[in-house]
Amino acid sequence: MTTATGIQHGTFVPQGWKLEYTGVGAAEAWARSVELAQLAERAGYDHVWVYDHVETIPRREPTHVFEAFTMLAALAPQIPRVRLGQMVTCAAYRNAGLLAKEAACVDVYSGGRLILGMGAGWFDDEYRAYGYEFPSAGTRLAILDETLTVVKSLWTNETTTFDGRHLHFDGAYCDPKPLQRLPEVWVGGGGEQVTLRIAARHADATNWQVGAEAFARKSALLERYCEEIGREFTTIRRTHGNDCRLFDTEADLSCWLDSPTGGALRKGSQPDDEYVRDNLVGTVEMVLEKAQRYVELGCRAFVNWYRDFPSSESLEGWMSDIAPKLSAARA
Repeated sequence: MTTATGIQHGTFVPQGWKLEYTGVGAAEAWARSVELAQLAERAGYDHVWVYDHVETIPRREPTHVFEAFTMLAALAPQIPRVRLGQMVTCAAYRNAGLLAKEAACVDVYSGGRLILGMGAGWFDDEYRAYGYEFPSAGTRLAILDETLTVVKSLWTNETTTFDGRHLHFDGAYCDPKPLQRLPEVWVGGGGEQVTLRIAARHADATNWQVGAEAFARKSALLERYCEEIGREFTTIRRTHGNDCRLFDTEADLSCWLDSPTGGALRKGSQPDDEYVRDNLVGTVEMVLEKAQRYVELGCRAFVNWYRDFPSSESLEGWMSDIAPKLSAARA
């Protein structure tokens, strides 16, 4: 449901990465993921998302984590309207040509609904567990930059030849092409010296999982980097993607924060007040106020991870109680 003011709404679909399916069988977990994706479509979401990860956080457990691209391919016929994306694909996990082909195929399977989310990657334990080299941050960012160049070339040219520092292609074909001439590319991550410059060059949208003050600072930097290369800043849509959970009362929120479930999956040892400030958790009134602040800072899409998954309560509550009340006209 893109609102009249152009604000879009997205939700992740559980896949096990954040231990939401611990103790649940794989077939049952998959059935619930399909149910939630279908519910999101009926509720009016514009897009659904999965993470590109293969092992769990905040601790490693031998439980299922559904893989991103095969999951989107399997979901595509189950949800025929909403767009489908990964938040975000790790550039170093796949050969860039294979990535371009996988993404193009999902676009074809879905009738032209792919969004390609891209990032440099960060989960070093996962890299090492799967035998991927974990290079320096600078190298990972350079691979991301080259990957974005190569993928767009493979999608639009008959053949691609590319001789970069990290990627090399010699007359490569990539067919089928996407049904969309160029699927949207969202660049995730808000590194202020390099990542935002990459976004300025390549992104149709950014996704930052940060508090409002950081969102404002990164917006200003992105605008400056766009000016440096002569790109119109408004051609990049800025989006937000933090935790979300709706509570009936502040007392319910407080009890949850003190529980093992509420304390898990935070960034480091973030205090409760900072976590609540920087995430869309709280009563409807609290969350609406925080979400409106992001809109006023230029956010034009939300991609929410609901902390009560695999319940659908907050997923449905966002579309009934929050989304209709957000207004860019107040920005």
